Amino acid sequence: MKELIEFAKNYLNKYKNLLADEFQHFFFGSVYDSEDKFPVYCVFIDEDGRVFETVGPDKPGKVMSVLYPTYYNDSEILVKKYTELSRQYNKIVQPNVMFGIVQSPFKIASYRVWGQERLIKKLMFSEKLKGEEYISLHQNITDKKLKFIIEHYKQWDEDIFYFPYLNDIHVLFKVPEHINNSEVSLYIEIGRILKEKVLRKYDFLKNSYKLPEMKVKAPALAVFKVPAGRILDIDFNSIYNQFIKKAAKIVEQINELEI
Repeated sequence: MKELIEFAKNYLNKYKNLLADEFQHFFFGSVYDSEDKFPVYCVFIDEDGRVFETVGPDKPGKVMSVLYPTYYNDSEILVKKYTELSRQYNKIVQPNVMFGIVQSPFKIASYRVWGQERLIKKLMFSEKLKGEEYISLHQNITDKKLKFIIEHYKQWDEDIFYFPYLNDIHVLFKVPEHINNSEVSLYIEIGRILKEKVLRKYDFLKNSYKLPEMKVKAPALAVFKVPAGRILDIDFNSIYNQFIKKAAKIVEQINELEI
């Protein structure tokens, strides 16, 4: 890690005159799974060589301004950390790496964070003043929640798809494949009505939609957005089953109508 820290300090110094003074800058190295089935590991280094590391849902380039991307020859130490982390959760990853400079505001949602304590506390204090929760997110992620998030990270659980993004998790209910094409639009409309009832019941749950990044082609019955720290506060499987039962009953009644 010493070599990477020196590389980072030199790299930040190289572009110092080109970086806007009003923003804070970090050199970063990130490791992510090429199949996008495991969270992203990042290491951040400031101009003084202070280091902190995170595990979260997003690549830096997805949520922050990335400047002067570069290549670092000896990335094996980061890849090894990432691989060892994935093995703790019985996951197999295909690591890819990326290096560069990120510019504040800092928006790396973090399920776990460790490193230079003073720097981490400074970032968390800044978030508190702004009413934000990115690096501070880890305070609300228990081991049990993290296990669930990783097990469901951008994965299907039968007909429910979990898609973490920033400090939320988008939860998509799919229209079951056995539904006749002629009835799909009915299910979607009924799902819209039932979704409103669920949103009124859980005030921390928000409406969402099918994001292009999900790469889900199937029609969606409903999509919710839940804070990652509250992912276990709702039994989405139970809600989904209720959706299907109620929708099926209503569609059956419609089909039996005589005009």
